[in-house]
This record gives sequence, C-alpha cells and structure tokens, in this order.
Amino acid sequence: MRFRSLVFLLFAAATLAWAAEKPKPPSSPRLYVFNCGIIKAMSVTTYGFKEGEVPNRDFVVTCYLIAHPKGTLMWDVGFTPDAALKPDAPNKPLKTQLAEIGYTPADITYLAMSHYHSDHTGNANDFASATWIVQRAERETMFTEPPPRILAPATFSALKNSKTKVLNNEDYDVFGDGKVVIKTAPGHTPGHQVLFLRLKKDGNMLLAGDLYHFPEEQTMNRFPTFEFNVPQSASSRAAIDEFLKKNNAQMWISHDLATYNQAKKSPQFYE
Repeated sequence: MRFRSLVFLLFAAATLAWAAEKPKPPSSPRLYVFNCGIIKAMSVTTYGFKEGEVPNRDFVVTCYLIAHPKGTLMWDVGFTPDAALKPDAPNKPLKTQLAEIGYTPADITYLAMSHYHSDHTGNANDFASATWIVQRAERETMFTEPPPRILAPATFSALKNSKTKVLNNEDYDVFGDGKVVIKTAPGHTPGHQVLFLRLKKDGNMLLAGDLYHFPEEQTMNRFPTFEFNVPQSASSRAAIDEFLKKNNAQMWISHDLATYNQAKKSPQFYE
C-alpha cells in the first residue's frame, strides 16, 4: 500500500513538473520543423524525368507544428507510425519531438495534412482528438473501398469519427487572422492542399506539400507518374506560383533534403 502511494505521489509530482514547463501560447505564430524520416532514393522516372536528367536523391519526410496565440496546428504527421519505428531509425518518434518542446497530441487544436499519401499520415490517429481540416474530395477518397494506392488506411482510421472541418475545394483561414491559411491545390491527390504562413520576423512562407517533389519540377515542368490529375496539378502550380509572387513568400518543397538541411529544426523555431 505504501509503495502504491509513493508511486502515485511520484507520478503526480512528475505531472506537475511537466505542466509547469508546458509552453504558453506565443505572442505571434511559430513554426517548428520535425524530422519524420527518410525515403531512400527512387528512380527519377517515377517523377517524370529521364534517367540522368536530375540526380537521384533521398527524400526527407517533414512534419510541422504551428503554435499560434489561439491554438496549435499539426501539419503532416510522417511516414512510419511512432510505434513501428526501429531503434536505428534516423528520426525520433514524433511524440518525443513534440514532448521536447512541451506538447502532447492532446494539446493540438487542429490537424491538417497536405494529402492522403502514406508518407504524410503515419501518426494521424494520435491526433484524433484535434479538429481535422480536410478537403471534401480528399476525405471521401480516403474512406473509399478498396482504398487507392499509396494509402495506409490503418494510420488514419481514427479520423473517421473525429471532429472535422470539411472544405469544398476552398482556402481556409485557420485562426481567422490571415496568418495561417490552408490553400486548396488539387491535382497530386483530389484534395491536395498547401499551407501559407505569415510570420512576424521570418516573413511569408508556404509549405508546399507534394505540389513539387524536386526543385527541377518547377523549371522542367515534370509531374510524377502517379499524379491523380496532371492538368489540375498544372493549374494549381500556376495559381500557387502567382500567389507566392503577390505575397512575396518563399516556398518550401517538403521532401527536398537540401531545403530541410538549411532549415532550423525543433526545438528552434521560425516566428
């Protein structure tokens, strides 16, 4: 009995210590960048190039947390679920990376993913208590039978009954102040979307999801062989490129390892 009481007291003390370290809402939006794995180099022909046109390269899988004065947004949640990570994985579990800056999945107000491919949904079930923001066409496809290729339905099954904000091929101002805006960009998947951030110190940036995979796609006008709708993707790329110019924003190609290597990694942040 005394042992149980001691364990309870130690647990309570640890909980209080954690609560004391929990971060307060920032005065302006912050962006945290997490390493959620590496995808080994695939043939460049998969992305519309001829062999030798561009060098083969590994892809990084990035996850992001946006901390806003009014709440938090988790954007893309990795490839391999935390529970399935091997000890020699190049990245820590996503929940561990979140905990290092004081957050748990229960602290996340909103969850949004650029699209439904398995390298972006790995830990989605952990965030089922958040409000899921998704384009209608994307959600409908995610829960069709049989599921399309490159999906891992088991990683997002809990979202089916979660609180959901469904968008109809439209943009959405997450916190209502124009600083964190989801923009529709269909084509790679039926409801692909990108995220625009207006940061006080670091300027305007756009997390491009899989609008592009290689920087060379921008100048060589190439598309993956598994694109859902190439004309639609071309239209989305043109619209986003124009948006970037109007808003003087930089674009991050989420899988580009060179971009990731130059970025600040959590616990550092952009603001």
